[in-house]
Amino acid sequence: MDAAQRENSKIQSDANDSDAAAAAAAAARSKSRAGDREALTTPVYFQFDRSEVTDEGMRLLDQKVDALQRNPSVQLRIEGNADDSGSDEYNLALSQRRAAIAHRYFTDRGIDGSRIRIAAYGEERPACTATREEDCRSKNRRDEFVVLTGF
Repeated sequence: MDAAQRENSKIQSDANDSDAAAAAAAAARSKSRAGDREALTTPVYFQFDRSEVTDEGMRLLDQKVDALQRNPSVQLRIEGNADDSGSDEYNLALSQRRAAIAHRYFTDRGIDGSRIRIAAYGEERPACTATREEDCRSKNRRDEFVVLTGF
């Protein structure tokens, strides 16, 4: 093999390595974005008649903060929900407090509040309707997170 053939072979090998590295980087970015989307859309659940965030809720909100920091173009809507215990008015106010507490959690950690919208649905959008048992009702006491833009 002469010098020109060796040089061409090296150039081709370098190009293949570069293509492989670019493909691996793209796959890693895609996987990271998928993980961020999952973190952002995971619901946060609340205790009965409470709007305070539990330890588990704080862990999930921290993951959302991290994902929002990595993805500055993402905008979210926080949708507060309640179970069907209590009056419609009370549940609407409770779900509003639940959405507002998550919004404040984000802004207290440096996320621009203009990226976050809130909505309150009270008991109008239950996640579980199969039974009036506590296990089902507990699934309705939640904040849901909807990605509006950025992904």
